[in-house]
Amino acid sequence: MSKNKRLHIAVLMGGNSSERPVSLSTGKMILSALDTERYTVTAIDTQELLTPQGMSALFANRPDVAFIALHGKGGEDGSIQGMLELLQIPYTGSGVLSSALAMDKVMSKRLFRSAGLPVVEDVIVPRGLDLAGLPELLTLRLGGCPVFVKPNAEGSAFGCALVNHENELESAIQNALKYDSLAILEKYIQGMEITAGILGNREEELTILPLIEIVPKSQFYDYESKYADGGSEHIIPARLPQELTERAQEFARQCHLLLGCRGMSRTDFMVENGEIFILETNTIPGMTPTSLLPQAAAEAGIAFPELLDRLIQSALN
Repeated sequence: MSKNKRLHIAVLMGGNSSERPVSLSTGKMILSALDTERYTVTAIDTQELLTPQGMSALFANRPDVAFIALHGKGGEDGSIQGMLELLQIPYTGSGVLSSALAMDKVMSKRLFRSAGLPVVEDVIVPRGLDLAGLPELLTLRLGGCPVFVKPNAEGSAFGCALVNHENELESAIQNALKYDSLAILEKYIQGMEITAGILGNREEELTILPLIEIVPKSQFYDYESKYADGGSEHIIPARLPQELTERAQEFARQCHLLLGCRGMSRTDFMVENGEIFILETNTIPGMTPTSLLPQAAAEAGIAFPELLDRLIQSALN
């Protein structure tokens, strides 16, 4: 390829998941920041892509790299990655298996546990389960309420609830099960929420970004806290002792490698009484105006356009 030839980048955004608005915001941020002297850029709403006309347009104007700006089911779970593999189009972020594993919290937590990593204790509730004996099970396994309820494979805090009393439990579970066939009930960790970003493909070339401390205005880091202007305060670097900082960053590195992530990942944690608990790993972190990964990269001296360049290069590699 000629050095003077601009790469054609297709930014895949939108889609059909509950996180469509977040994806559109991420996509717009990426579109506005990509260097038009280096790239020819096309925006594709995958809601239109998954039609005969949309597929024809993709084949007619085949991109050099697909920049995946999708969140949630159909975009972050390996589905779109599988389609791009079949089309032999390089794409940003993790592959099919890594994406599917990270999106499935039950499976990724099993993987983390098997590697000896600290995860939050939980109870799994499948759709259709008789909930009659659940309070007793929660008391036995998690010490009772409060517990945090969330869908197994969903993002942006959709379907999540903090349950302080048993009489709130059933409605919280039913709400979570609107989004997935499994609900996860986790022991509520009342402490500091932090997140650690990782850039790169292979172990020897990983960049571990500064930790961010998240201070939500709500009871927990819900949708409003994530995306509303002023919904949360982000403190960089997180106010932790160096030893805990390094431990969290090492856990994030191990999660990235265990899942086989490529390009980028962001692992979320809770810290309580000097102990760190892994919540989940995100393979396509948000790139909205309030998103965490670009803020951590900026703290490390990586401006947003440079971050996008690195992700595109990771895809080509």
